[in-house]
Amino acid sequence: MRIAITGGNGNLARKLIAGLGAEPWCQALVALDRRFDPIEPPAHASLACIEADLRDGGDRRWRDALASVDAVIHLAAQNPYPEADWTDSALSFDMTALLATAAAGSGVRRFVFASSNHVMGGYKETDIAVTPGALTEALPPLPGTRWRHDGGSSDSTPYAVAKLMGERLCCTLAARDGMTAVALRIGWCQPGENHPSTISGSGTPHSRLDAMDETDRRDLAWFRGMWLSNRDLVGVFAAALRADPAGWPAPGIVVNAVSGNAGMAWSMARAATLLGFVPADDAMRVLGEADDLPRC
Repeated sequence: MRIAITGGNGNLARKLIAGLGAEPWCQALVALDRRFDPIEPPAHASLACIEADLRDGGDRRWRDALASVDAVIHLAAQNPYPEADWTDSALSFDMTALLATAAAGSGVRRFVFASSNHVMGGYKETDIAVTPGALTEALPPLPGTRWRHDGGSSDSTPYAVAKLMGERLCCTLAARDGMTAVALRIGWCQPGENHPSTISGSGTPHSRLDAMDETDRRDLAWFRGMWLSNRDLVGVFAAALRADPAGWPAPGIVVNAVSGNAGMAWSMARAATLLGFVPADDAMRVLGEADDLPRC
């Protein structure tokens, strides 16, 4: 399989380049981004890094790259963090629209879109947040997570709306143009070691809480439930790339993508059924403190 990865200079892309690039079924990786820092070549697959601007529909560099691949992993965003504003949101969706439309018209067989748990972030304020396995993909979207931090508060609605609209566009194009698509609602995969102990109740890696009340502890439990380990990140994307669509309900599907974190609201049943993916890791097991986590 030959795979293009957008946002190729970023945290998630680098982990996927190393992980997927070590698989014998992965022949070549094409990383696309506006600029690159040095990337260590993967163990098995060849790697090409192409500087291109996905915001420019006339940029032949990324358009020509699509003609050489079987699948696309779309990670790129104008602002890849939940603090993105509405301008970021609009530009991120523009990139998704340009890329997905071009991919559908260029013979790409599988399009994997990195959506986000924030599409369902509004459920953090409901009883579903504390009901294990209740947060399924069949629930209506409720975009935007609200959280507090020492600098005030934040709301990820603009970021989440771009992801939600991207999901719907990818599924529509798949139904129309013969391409298959998987929108993965990925959780929190931090740079580097990505240990769950460094997840904060403040909601992003850019802000912290010095002291926590009951609401903050509830938020911490929610964000820990979003943890996606490095191993499960690679595993769920590999499954999304390779799953047989014969049993899917439609050519384009939406699937939760987190680790198997004990007590989390997220259901991973659809990932197992449609992608054959079962998480290997559990934040609670890694932390070794399941009985001490806040339960609300």
